[in-house]
Amino acid sequence: MLSRVAARLIAAPAVRGVAARGLATNAPVAVQRPKHTGPPTLQSTVAEIKYLGTVYSIAASATQLSKEKLEFVVREIKSEKDLTLAREALELYERNYLHIPKHCTGTFVSKCIKNGQADLALDWMANSPSLSKYIVNGTSANLISHYAETGELEKGLKVAEIVKQHKMELSAKVYNALISLCKKQGKMDLAIQFATEACHAKMMNAHGFLLLLDGLSDSELEKTIPLVKSLIHLGDVYTNAKLRELLHEDSAATPVISNAASAEVEDVEQVEADDEEEGDADEEEIQDESADDKQTEDSKQA
Repeated sequence: MLSRVAARLIAAPAVRGVAARGLATNAPVAVQRPKHTGPPTLQSTVAEIKYLGTVYSIAASATQLSKEKLEFVVREIKSEKDLTLAREALELYERNYLHIPKHCTGTFVSKCIKNGQADLALDWMANSPSLSKYIVNGTSANLISHYAETGELEKGLKVAEIVKQHKMELSAKVYNALISLCKKQGKMDLAIQFATEACHAKMMNAHGFLLLLDGLSDSELEKTIPLVKSLIHLGDVYTNAKLRELLHEDSAATPVISNAASAEVEDVEQVEADDEEEGDADEEEIQDESADDKQTEDSKQA
């Protein structure tokens, strides 16, 4: 039998090996800062964003990754490849809990649509864990309206489903887009379902009912008008002149709405009211900010 001292001597190297492996850490990966000469480009800015997001902690990256960098990226989108890079920048900002201006996401979705890559915007929305913090209803409505034009019913409905999953309240603009989507695909029953849902949420307006009734034959109108009148009452919807004409109502029969700015609110005004949502895709807003920054830099150089 081995002595106690001999047993310790034999076991010592193994113990030291286990301890060494337990304390060992991987050597830090060397990350080189991307090199770029000349004015910044979308590609160089995204490369810089990725570098800063790698070398800095989440807390420290907040001081390095400003909203201006992201605004520059979405403003400079010109191709499908640019859209992919812009999406990577948006996702990095979201992972690092950084501020994402709502007009940036609106512009991103708008440029996805313009470049024939609406599905990229849909996929980004579907995979965003905190979408409600960075997007407004107007942006979702624009994407739904695009799918209404392209005849892709399921994708348009998917947008609304994503918005609801994030516990966002659908606005009148979104409901109007959904009604238009369903009508263009011949899904009148589904359009009525969304109109009813909007009235329960008090998010229906006269423009939505005009979309619902648009293109119906006289017999279809006669069948649908009683339902529309009950929904108007349910949603406390103010009817304009065009809707009253379709419903065969005169102005005297229209209920008086307190504090109404005008007794004759036209359909165009309804649409303009929808477009006033804060954070909707507004490329000019970002361009104006960029022009102001450039003017300030020029004055400093002078």
